[in-house]
Amino acid sequence: MKLRSFVFVTAFLLVLGCGSDFAPKNQVSAIRILAARADQPYARPGEAVHIEGLVEDARKAPARPMRVFWFPAPCVDPVGFQYFGCFPSFEALFPSGVDLTPSLAEGTEVTVTIPQDALANVVLRPGQRERFATAYVFMAACAGHVERVPRRGGLGPNAIPVACFDESGRELGPEDFVFGYTRVFVFEQRRNAIPSLDGVTFQGKPVDPAAGIVTGRCVAEDPNGDCKSTVKLDVVFSDAAAEVDPDNVDEDGKVGRETLYVDWFTSVGKFTTDRKILFDGQLGRTPKSAIELSPPRDPAKGTIWAVLHDNRGGTSWLELPIVIE
Repeated sequence: MKLRSFVFVTAFLLVLGCGSDFAPKNQVSAIRILAARADQPYARPGEAVHIEGLVEDARKAPARPMRVFWFPAPCVDPVGFQYFGCFPSFEALFPSGVDLTPSLAEGTEVTVTIPQDALANVVLRPGQRERFATAYVFMAACAGHVERVPRRGGLGPNAIPVACFDESGRELGPEDFVFGYTRVFVFEQRRNAIPSLDGVTFQGKPVDPAAGIVTGRCVAEDPNGDCKSTVKLDVVFSDAAAEVDPDNVDEDGKVGRETLYVDWFTSVGKFTTDRKILFDGQLGRTPKSAIELSPPRDPAKGTIWAVLHDNRGGTSWLELPIVIE
């Protein structure tokens, strides 16, 4: 494993352990990391990359404000190429039981530089067309400060190496702490543009993101507590958002495009599913891309997020208010 000065990653976001067991995933009711995006999803050695995290604090009555931290010790091609192969570096870099704030980058945005030697020891692997490196960087959303903690028995090699603490030293729970990582691929030449999310429709009509959505509350529920009547949302995008993917080659040698999919989140009501595939790299647009929202029983105000991904790390999103009357 190589530790380098802050290599960041893009798009593939995985939320780990504390704060990650949400039921359902698309309901936002506590501190959440929803996505991360970089202006260069495929970066080159020596290149500066600007990254933004989509982080939300949906707690009803927070005792302390949420803070967002980025860990400045990147992990490039760890043993086994798994994110948890990076965790031993936490033990080497950070003392246990100490407030790590002075050692971390704080805020929802950061600009980082890919090391010039990111590909120095990388060899072409079987079946690959071009050399690349996989880098991981870790982030935390915490209503307090972050400390490294000893690995906890029974959780295996992917046991989270940090936790969130308040000013009195009390460890905070999943409503106040989320830990995750994003990943970037470093290539010599290859690029991947961010897929453009052009808009959202509600019941088939375009939505003004500033005005948002106004809809009625649920008036009848089924035995499972779900609303019997739902409303439909969808995203607007161009086919050009799915770039040609040189690694997507079918058995006849035809080169396809990227796969596009959208993750939906809401702070009021709930979506009937978490994700919709929008564009298949060989077949094109999927026929049923709309998602259904089950409104709550009571009037409410909240937020809906649509996060568009391509399968190569590009990410974009739209955020819009929703009012339940």
